[in-house]
Amino acid sequence: MIYWLESVDSTNRSLLARRLPRWDALVAREQTAGRGRRGRSWESPVGGLYMAVVVENDSLLPLRAGLAARDVLQPHCPERIGLKWPNDLLCAGSKLGGILCEADDELAVAGIGLNLAGEPPIEGATTLEAAGGSLPPAADWQARLEPLATTIIARLRELVRLPAPEFLARYRVHEQLLGQPVAWEGGRGTVLAVGTDGALEVRTADGTERLHAGEVSLA
Repeated sequence: MIYWLESVDSTNRSLLARRLPRWDALVAREQTAGRGRRGRSWESPVGGLYMAVVVENDSLLPLRAGLAARDVLQPHCPERIGLKWPNDLLCAGSKLGGILCEADDELAVAGIGLNLAGEPPIEGATTLEAAGGSLPPAADWQARLEPLATTIIARLRELVRLPAPEFLARYRVHEQLLGQPVAWEGGRGTVLAVGTDGALEVRTADGTERLHAGEVSLA
């Protein structure tokens, strides 16, 4: 079941508080206190898709959710949509969306935020509309977003059933950091692969380092 709200502080926070069963979801027209990774705020004005869905906890969940959102949104966008480890959707070098997963015992909430209409909410971001894409017209915001939300959930249900090697083979096609020089707090190197546990494997001057979290940027 999908619950629809005009406004909420955070879809993740609200869904965690409700303790709903697996695959229930919440979609809001706007978030007043949307969150990104590492406690950052996520600008969530009217015109985007802000959703959270209850799923089984999995170390690959941020990557699975990102690929599900990418796969569903790509047919609506003339530009290629790529993925940036561990949680960004990119289009023409700018951030189109992001993923925030939070665990609660064996279950987790996969939060998905996509910039769809209007001007980019912040510098360095883009929207589906700014990239030349659009969703089909609809009578209201819920009718406009419901096909997108339900298809993302259906795609995520397919992806979570895939064994890690099979899933990662699909994911790597869209990962834009592979083979690229990157930097992070405390190091730099060249991205080699995404491991079966979701870690980013990077070749450095001292050998191979595996990153499990953190901010990584092109060097």
